Amino acid sequence: MALLKTTYTLRAAAMLLGLCATAIPVAAQNTYINYGSEEYDLVDRLETRSGYLISAFNTASKPYSRKDVVDFLAEVQRASRTRGLVVNDIDAYNIGRAISISGEWYTNSSGEGGAIESRRPVLRYFYKKQPDLLHIDKDDFFMVVNPVLYLQGGYEKDGGFRSINTRGVEVRGRIADRVGFYTMLADNQEKVPAYIDEWATRHRGQFPGEHYSVKNGNNYDFFLARGYIDFALWRDHVGLTFGYDRNQIGYGIRSLVISNSTAPATFLRLRSQWGDFSYENLYTELVSNNTVLLSGDGLLPRKYASIHQLNYTPNHWLNVGIFESTVFAKQTGVPVEMIVPVIGYQSLAKQMGIGNTVNNNAWGLQFKVLPLSGLQLYGQLYIDRADWSALGSASWKNQYAAQLGVKYFNVAGVPNLDAQAEFNIIRPFTYMAQEDSITSFTHYNQPLAHPMGNNYAELIVQLRYQPVPRLNITARAIVSKRGADSAQIGNGIYGLSDQRMAGDSYPMFSGIVEKGIFGNLNAAYEIRPNIYVEAGGNYFRKNSGGISSGNNLFLYAGLRWNISRRIYDIY
Repeated sequence: MALLKTTYTLRAAAMLLGLCATAIPVAAQNTYINYGSEEYDLVDRLETRSGYLISAFNTASKPYSRKDVVDFLAEVQRASRTRGLVVNDIDAYNIGRAISISGEWYTNSSGEGGAIESRRPVLRYFYKKQPDLLHIDKDDFFMVVNPVLYLQGGYEKDGGFRSINTRGVEVRGRIADRVGFYTMLADNQEKVPAYIDEWATRHRGQFPGEHYSVKNGNNYDFFLARGYIDFALWRDHVGLTFGYDRNQIGYGIRSLVISNSTAPATFLRLRSQWGDFSYENLYTELVSNNTVLLSGDGLLPRKYASIHQLNYTPNHWLNVGIFESTVFAKQTGVPVEMIVPVIGYQSLAKQMGIGNTVNNNAWGLQFKVLPLSGLQLYGQLYIDRADWSALGSASWKNQYAAQLGVKYFNVAGVPNLDAQAEFNIIRPFTYMAQEDSITSFTHYNQPLAHPMGNNYAELIVQLRYQPVPRLNITARAIVSKRGADSAQIGNGIYGLSDQRMAGDSYPMFSGIVEKGIFGNLNAAYEIRPNIYVEAGGNYFRKNSGGISSGNNLFLYAGLRWNISRRIYDIY
């Protein structure tokens, strides 16, 4: 019967939860939750089911800080115990699990941390806490050390054996409540399905989502490296993070601004929170389009970008935001105008001729709304360039991307069965540079935003089901269509729009029409905190110019330990 108590029908309790969530201060001297972790789905689910948006931190800015997530979950936990808020047993388990994994940000009434004690530590010093190999908590110093392991083997129809072999370590902590730090280092070898190898070929041999790699056949060898330090500039209001990692803006599976599907980059990030307003400044050093990766060792060319976003939560059911992105046409160093932390400055400077007119500048909007309990709508609009007098036409000047998505929690009243549908469309020439290829919206020979570039549309449908506390079953299907041929027709990320072939009219899917179908089914069982055994399969089929590539079927099984699952949903 407890599993049937899934609806947040007590509106008074939900309102109390929303108000308390608003009062939670922004994180500082922090560490952040790794992409793909269960906590992201949990926060999204609890927020939407409550009917009250979180305004204490910006859920469009990822990664989330551990402190923000723990504060929110702890408030849900307290409300369920003392204020009549109803959560089911599986949600209660997930809340306790998430607090335990980030237990350094939680203190109970007895003054104890949130990490659950192990009944039988290994050799007295290891796994004293259930989630952590090594857990050190002194007066002015906290540190957690954990292994990273990803072993997967599978069989691809017509392709043979495929594998993932990742071994490494991650460390996180904080010093004197003033500095937070994180490092992850791992060696990685992968033998990927054939369609991923084809994607890499189209992107100058670049492995998707990673930096420098060495290729031997369809075997890729690369070193995973992530790390950052985090400071509180103005306690409870402004935090600064400097490091080498990924960032993402948006509420969907894909992002049209900057995505965690691209390679990591050196960045400086300022996050500010003032009441219902959140503001983020992201400055990053990127690797320009290059062929060095194919011709041996060398110093890779650089470029720079700044991305600002402002989000506002005017009431409990609506969040709206604007953002601006600029890629600068400089390789010799950080442009001074880049560090101006004012949204709209780059656009104004470009229009007035103050800045470099070659810079690639774009604007956009995003939103999240809760129209009904358990239902969430979200979206983004990215405007690279627009001919306002010819909107709706096929003019090459209409360079934009749009996203619309919906999330439905407890589908048809089934506890912990959650669904999501998302539609993305990207016009030809969007993200491309106009005069200088340096300023294309790319990094390490791959898109910064949507991994399929431009001249593309897709519908993604995803189901997630958790029938028992430790078992998660996910299914994802993608139906897509794109125009493919050359950059001169608005497809691809390397060309220049000024070198378009002819004329002004470039309708969607110009070129050779490609249609794709992708499906993934995965079952993961958590045997200990952050240790998963899993099995599943991928299905892929592409039709290019009326010619079918045949059916690609890939079945796999493996073990993951403190690392997120790779979903090869690009082609």
